[in-house]
Amino acid sequence: MRFSSRIPSAFEPNPWAAQLAARRARGAVLIDLTEANPTRTGLAPVTPAPAESWGGDGAARYAPEPRGAEPARRAVARYYADRSLAIDADSIVLTSGTSEAYAHLFRLLADPGETVLVPRPSYPLFVPLGRAEGTAVRSYRLAYDGSWHVDFDDLERAIGPRTRAIVVVQPNHPTGSCLDPPEQARLDALAARRGLAVIADEVFGDFPWPARGEVRRAAAAPAQRHADHDATPAGARPDPRPPDVSPASAPVSAALPSFIAEREAPTFVLSGLSKVCGLPQMKVGWIAVAGPAGERALALERLEWLGDLFLSVSTPAQLLLPAWLEGRRAYQERVRRRLAANVARLEQARARAPELTVLPGAGGWVAVLRLPLRLSEEAWSLALLDRDVIVHPGHFYDFESEPYVVISLIVEPGTLDRGLARLEELVRSG
Repeated sequence: MRFSSRIPSAFEPNPWAAQLAARRARGAVLIDLTEANPTRTGLAPVTPAPAESWGGDGAARYAPEPRGAEPARRAVARYYADRSLAIDADSIVLTSGTSEAYAHLFRLLADPGETVLVPRPSYPLFVPLGRAEGTAVRSYRLAYDGSWHVDFDDLERAIGPRTRAIVVVQPNHPTGSCLDPPEQARLDALAARRGLAVIADEVFGDFPWPARGEVRRAAAAPAQRHADHDATPAGARPDPRPPDVSPASAPVSAALPSFIAEREAPTFVLSGLSKVCGLPQMKVGWIAVAGPAGERALALERLEWLGDLFLSVSTPAQLLLPAWLEGRRAYQERVRRRLAANVARLEQARARAPELTVLPGAGGWVAVLRLPLRLSEEAWSLALLDRDVIVHPGHFYDFESEPYVVISLIVEPGTLDRGLARLEELVRSG
């Protein structure tokens, strides 16, 4: 049988993946510092919706709408309004998650063989997603000089006659960086001048890192206090209200920047329930379309056509989307407390092991650690696996130098403490 060249022809694991599989096969008890699934770290809602709300005539009827049910799209628009971001419900298209949103946009914007530009470092999924859709993926550089910036010279060089879109991820995964307002304006103007679209992945847009003063206060607090706040007895429902947080549903300000605004270039902003509400299993994402009115209307017409081909968002999920979004605040506050506690732990680890560098970021769920040059990042990652600690080597995210490792900031604090202790011991051992 002949298979499409868009699918890899071999699936051999790399050395890190092979060693991880071998450790698991031997029954090793592993400390996973890469876990970023909120349903596995004690953060997501125990019950994602009241059981009775799944039934009724609404869920039993099938009346698909290619852009998604209007009440669900209005709920997404209200979510953005709570963040002081204005987008009309008619400019929102629901998808079954962010990966499907990317697939729709690659189909919308690029003919087979045409190019989409993605940041480097960033998600490892862009190349396989592009390959599956017949879209070429080329990277542009994020430069680091104490903070991360778009290398606009490199970006300009990457744009060719077959380039159709520029992808921005903010907060970037894994660097945690965001484009500042001048960078956003410059990228928007560049895209408009060159006839390109902007795809802005903002799935972590609700999760800024604490300010330095807050990190210092968190680091000074007893570690057990954070563990007590984050722990939930087996079978118990976590307290949805963190200490000193009012239950009132006051609007949440947009602490991190967004591409939802008046734009010169056609702009497609992505997000979804996986991060916003801690409900990855519900498989609901969305595309919010901004930019010039005429181009926006043409894009929405074509996205509706694509949506009608798949009709992939389930009716119950669309019916429950307004309630899930309305109830997101307690979950998001739990995540922000976890981020504050774990960023503080990293600062303490850096103080104990000065050879360990924690790269600064603005938000998101992971952190980048720079390790001493005496080993390659793969060697560091394999040495940590020998000590039953899982981290991601930086080459997974296409860092241009090494050694870096990437860890999750939403792991349970006790897990992070155990993993960091073994990492520090390895760093100090020389």
